[in-house]
Amino acid sequence: MKQQFKLWLALAAVGAVGGLVGIVLTEIMHAVQHFAYGYSNAGGYTPFRVGVEAAPPLRRLLALAACGVLAGGGWWLLKRRAAPLVPLKTAVAAPLAGLPFAATIAHALLQIVTVGMGSPLGREVAPREMTAAFASAGVRYFGFDEPSARLLIACASGAGLAAVYNVPLAGALFALEVMLASWSPPAAAAALLTSALAAAVARLGLGDVQQYPLPDLAVGTPLVWWSAAAAPLLGIVAACFRRSVKPLPFLARGDGRIVALAVAAFALIGAAAMWFPDILGNGKAGNQLVFAELIDWKQSVVLFVLKWAAVLLALAAGAYGGLITPSMMLGSTLAFAGAALWNAFLPHTSPASAAVVGAAVFLGVAQRMPLTALVFALELTRAPASLLMPLCLCMAGALAAGQWFERRA
Repeated sequence: MKQQFKLWLALAAVGAVGGLVGIVLTEIMHAVQHFAYGYSNAGGYTPFRVGVEAAPPLRRLLALAACGVLAGGGWWLLKRRAAPLVPLKTAVAAPLAGLPFAATIAHALLQIVTVGMGSPLGREVAPREMTAAFASAGVRYFGFDEPSARLLIACASGAGLAAVYNVPLAGALFALEVMLASWSPPAAAAALLTSALAAAVARLGLGDVQQYPLPDLAVGTPLVWWSAAAAPLLGIVAACFRRSVKPLPFLARGDGRIVALAVAAFALIGAAAMWFPDILGNGKAGNQLVFAELIDWKQSVVLFVLKWAAVLLALAAGAYGGLITPSMMLGSTLAFAGAALWNAFLPHTSPASAAVVGAAVFLGVAQRMPLTALVFALELTRAPASLLMPLCLCMAGALAAGQWFERRA
């Protein structure tokens, strides 16, 4: 009984820590963005997309070149001088081995700074890893056994996700579906507690943020039919994306050549951003554009191609970061263009609604977390529950198509 009480106390503490981590890392990222691209929130909140678009093209290039220096040099230095980094899934599989606290904190800070400077990777891994590092320290302090330690670290990872994106249910599902692969009632209760507390604490510092305010989405029969028809394309392309990132990076991060490679790769991204600034950052800019129907299908296709290329370049150069929001941007831009093609010949469906469906489905297939992806998209956008039918239909077809492709590839 005493051990159980300590575990639930630790779970509650990890939830609160996750919320504080989310606040701190978000504020650091925003400060870096404002410094790198020369904009501020004076007179009201300015989205990163607007700030980057307003920055001079040369400044974008220089910011990304500097990002390459920091990414290449920073991770080379961590690899050479710090304790070996432990992936979160490895930490959950062997929770008593622990996470190296100082190295993990430095690793997370490096990720969030490079994303703030314009790295095309996601920001969600940093809060997950930092929160898990505190949880791992708690495991050592309380002397938990292996099952309790596994639960605590997995829930910490979900709490970090919940805090940084304001998605309490998706954070809990992530811990269960991705980190634990368990749906037992005790695990579900622990995941829900930590993610809810993390989101609640983060709201104290960041507010109850809706990541993607949407227009009124049209959800009707044409969208259902489009979702069924688009599922194979989304599933196969998402599987291709998953395969394309597997062999990266090309060089070991402890190899001195990785620094020059990182500078060159990020300079290429910066050169593309001189004309297409919305490929920078984790992908939120592209999602905002298609969800609000601010671009046409041709621009959407260009963003899809360039974002994929930018992600590959960053990973090839040894940069770390998440793939959740980049996957969503690839899915949303592909679906937006697909809806335009559909509307040229068949009953009209809302491109914005199709983009939301595409973002969730591409994410679910590419990252192998279909249930988390469905809820994640709904919490991010606060879309109506009526969107669940096309979402579920499209996700089912895309998963089947993706698995078929991977078996044959």
